[in-house]
Amino acid sequence: MHSYAAVLRTPHALNTFGAALLGRLSYGTVSLSLALAAKNASGSLTVAGTALALFGATSVVLSPVRAALVDRYGPRRALVPMAVVYAALLTVFALVTRDHPGAGAGTSAVTLGALAVCAGACTPPLGPTMRTLWSQLMPDRRMLQRAYSLDGVAEELLLVAGPLLVGVLVAYAEPAAGVAVSAALVLVGTVALALSPVPFPVRRG
Repeated sequence: MHSYAAVLRTPHALNTFGAALLGRLSYGTVSLSLALAAKNASGSLTVAGTALALFGATSVVLSPVRAALVDRYGPRRALVPMAVVYAALLTVFALVTRDHPGAGAGTSAVTLGALAVCAGACTPPLGPTMRTLWSQLMPDRRMLQRAYSLDGVAEELLLVAGPLLVGVLVAYAEPAAGVAVSAALVLVGTVALALSPVPFPVRRG
């Protein structure tokens, strides 16, 4: 029986998977961070909830479009620009929601909502990209199924670990720090994934 260790011993698997996990950790931290930062800046749970809903809805609705772009142009030409824009928008969100004198009324709901929509539209599809790369890394079908199982387990763990990380961050820093950390994680992880030597199939035509 193929083990998870055997999957990770496959050439390039550990580095590629590690990069994807680093980027996807952002998905475990960003939602709670956005909500806390928006609440801190606006003083309203309604505004925070609306910003988070807009972020999530835009990300989900446009996910097929982003995946199609990666499928057509490959990670280097499509995924990296997405990650750069996404991280930049999260950084702006962190800046406008950081603690400052009069923070409770300093950032409008429209600004928070607009940034949330734009960031959600640019969320890089790291999960689907990694699953495509697994199919390139694992020509053996049984190994591929084991790799998919490992990927699914790791992704679930990240969704649990992400909020815990945010909890630690906000215990020592302001809520906007979680948004900034999310931006850094997704940018570094995405660039590292795109630089993987594993060939990514690109659809022509």
